[in-house]
Amino acid sequence: MKTKEYDRWLKRISKAEKKYEDYHELIKEIREYYRNDKRKNKQNIFWASVETLKPFLYFKQPRPYIERKLKSNNRIEALACKILEKALSWDLAQFDFDSVVKYARNDFLLSGMGLCWERYVPQFEMVEGESGVVEIKSGEQVNTEYVDPAKFLTDVDKAGIWEDVEWIARIIEMTKAEAVAAFGQEVEKFLIEPGEKDAERKEINVYEIWDKKNRKVYYFAKECKDKFLRESDDPLGLSGFFPCPKPIFATMTNDSLIPVPDYSEIKAQLDELDGVTERMRLTMQALKVSGAYDNSFPELANILNKDVTLVSLGDFQRLKEAGGIKGIIDFTPIEQYITALQALAERRQDLTGRIYEVTGVSDIMRGNADPNETATAVTKKTNFGTLRNQDRQNDMQRFLCDLFKIKAEIICEHFGEESLSAFAEEGDNPEEVMQAVALLKHDKLRGMTLGVETDTVFNQDAEAEKTMNAVKTINEMVNIALPAVSQQPLLLPLYKKMVESVTATLPDARQFETVLEQVFGNIEQELAKPQEDEQSVPDPKVMVQQEKNRQEYEIKKEQNAIKQGELDLKRRAEASKAALTEKEMDLQAALREQEILTTGETNTNITTGYVRSFEGNG
Repeated sequence: MKTKEYDRWLKRISKAEKKYEDYHELIKEIREYYRNDKRKNKQNIFWASVETLKPFLYFKQPRPYIERKLKSNNRIEALACKILEKALSWDLAQFDFDSVVKYARNDFLLSGMGLCWERYVPQFEMVEGESGVVEIKSGEQVNTEYVDPAKFLTDVDKAGIWEDVEWIARIIEMTKAEAVAAFGQEVEKFLIEPGEKDAERKEINVYEIWDKKNRKVYYFAKECKDKFLRESDDPLGLSGFFPCPKPIFATMTNDSLIPVPDYSEIKAQLDELDGVTERMRLTMQALKVSGAYDNSFPELANILNKDVTLVSLGDFQRLKEAGGIKGIIDFTPIEQYITALQALAERRQDLTGRIYEVTGVSDIMRGNADPNETATAVTKKTNFGTLRNQDRQNDMQRFLCDLFKIKAEIICEHFGEESLSAFAEEGDNPEEVMQAVALLKHDKLRGMTLGVETDTVFNQDAEAEKTMNAVKTINEMVNIALPAVSQQPLLLPLYKKMVESVTATLPDARQFETVLEQVFGNIEQELAKPQEDEQSVPDPKVMVQQEKNRQEYEIKKEQNAIKQGELDLKRRAEASKAALTEKEMDLQAALREQEILTTGETNTNITTGYVRSFEGNG
């Protein structure tokens, strides 16, 4: 079974090496050209472009941060994030992480691929125990290792994009003796021939293969026939299995994992530029003052050797008769050389502009601008260079974040509980610390968000102005929000979201998150208090005003009552008057009727004063 597995991987490795052979040779060519190994007298625009893009892509080690995906008041989750963030920061300080990432950045700009490898490194020591000397783990860390793209292989059978890759491998160069020391004496008979004396110097390639499909790791050497140097099951237990994130790639297509370096895109222009520069050098060598003179004046042979000189002549009169110096000396024409140099200089300038156009390096990024250009033109050039490379800068941020995620996952999986609990602060509750550690061991990064904070040296003035505008906006929002929220507490979530969105635009915005959460939490508590609690200690001015308002209310109430009484009396008087009037009219009508019946006359004049009397006329 091992033989069949060995043969299968031997074929895979051989096929991948053949596929990557041209790319690995191209990497060698690019590095030689970048270093100017052949010492050609050339204008190394490629070197200048790479050096310009280096700090734009990555220039300073970022700071990782870990926070909860869902904001809550769970103290254990918050403590777990804090412990893991401190552990991650501590681990980065144990080695030169910045240099390793810069190696990958340089490879990306030169060869089109940059990658790093995470490795768990425990430390052990021998101690005296009850049963004798025992080996215990004394320390542990996760190292980030640089991987040369020229020593990297991957699945070429079906994979066209990184997500489809089933295996990756890196080539480790070591001597046979080092291989025996690393993989045990049992492989010595397979690597070292009987009587072989140069095992200490003879180097071999050891292939470290990570098989994602079967979650196995193989160490393989072609010199070790029919046997793996080592075979182990998934040693790290990572969710993505591979110990490295997706590399940062240059130009890619979806049918190949072999990138196209920028060098390949501008090689024709670089070759022509080198040719033009060499022609200019040769033309400059030919461009010198030379000519002939009358040998009857030998004193003039070295007249051009000094800057200022006077030559003594024996027959000065003859020199005057010959028309002076011009009459006895004639120079070789140089106008054609000057014309050629001007044409070559124009061509070199044109080629340089084309190269910068392809690489996306604007004049502003190179610190080279025309003082006569308008501000609009300068802005356009700056944006051109920035936008062309923004995608690569984002990919670099993704690469760093993925590196940190792998490192954090290894810390959760392999660091002991004692090691993790040591990253808690002194004032933390020991019981809560152990619960947080248990959460990390069980859930790892589940429920957490890992990101990176980076500084920038570009557009510092713009960043400062942006910060001042954000602070001014927040201050204005707070002044408006406080009265509004006091009157209508339901507006608090809206203003909270608005302030958070503005704060998020500030550099290092995370430092404000906890403060904002506390401030808005306190405001919510104040608004939730009963109304009586707010008036438990009344203001004397408020009390005086309230008493004044009460008295005015009582006065108005009394005045209204008096007015209401008057209205009631008036209504009753009107009603009585109407009733008397109606009664008098009835009475007069009855008297008149009686008088008519008895006398036939109506002379009666009985009245109450409310109804006009009847005037009878016999």
